[in-house]
Amino acid sequence: MGKYYHICLSVRGALKRGKQHMVGMFKHPTEKRSMTPREAEDFLMDELAKGHEVIPICDCDNFDFKENGGCQGHDDGR
Repeated sequence: MGKYYHICLSVRGALKRGKQHMVGMFKHPTEKRSMTPREAEDFLMDELAKGHEVIPICDCDNFDFKENGGCQGHDDGR
């Protein structure tokens, strides 16, 4: 049986790139708009405060938020 994996984003890596690279990177959770660079930076800082080194790019129910973690894989049904 095969597996597929979701991609993830390094929180520290995204913060190191700077706010100018965060334009349109994240959607506001309660509004239908992109976060401003400042909101995106605050979001990423909050993730670090939770101990999250990486975050999923999409919904993933088998995710490890620690460094070298990420999606742990999903059976592809084959």
